[in-house]
Order: sequence, then C-alpha cells, then structure tokens
Amino acid sequence: MSWGKKGIFRGNLCVEKSEEGIVEIIQNLIDFALEGHLTEELLRQDVGIVVGFVLSHPEVFLRF
Repeated sequence: MSWGKKGIFRGNLCVEKSEEGIVEIIQNLIDFALEGHLTEELLRQDVGIVVGFVLSHPEVFLRF
C-alpha cells in the first residue's frame, strides 16, 4: 500500500512485464489526469518517463 498526497494510492504498479503492463500504467496516469489529479504538463512528463524507461529497458517486453 502506498500513500499519495491525498491518501492511499489506488493505482496498480505491480503489472506484467509486457506491453499490456506498460499500457496499464499509462492508462492509470490518464485516469488520474481525467480526475483532475495531474495537469496535462505533468501527464506528458510522466508518460515521457515511462516511455524513456521502456526504451532503455526493452526487456520489459519479454514474456515469461
């Protein structure tokens, strides 16, 4: 369980090491933005961080 600024973090960061897992993380970020918890600028920055990580660690796409 993680704590955010406004209480318990409800997002799931324990996702599969796959494209679906990455999509799930980005969808969580989009949901937070739609709920008003992230500005468009913060959403872009956070998605950029995720994409940068994936590009530098392509092994996340390996299926186990």
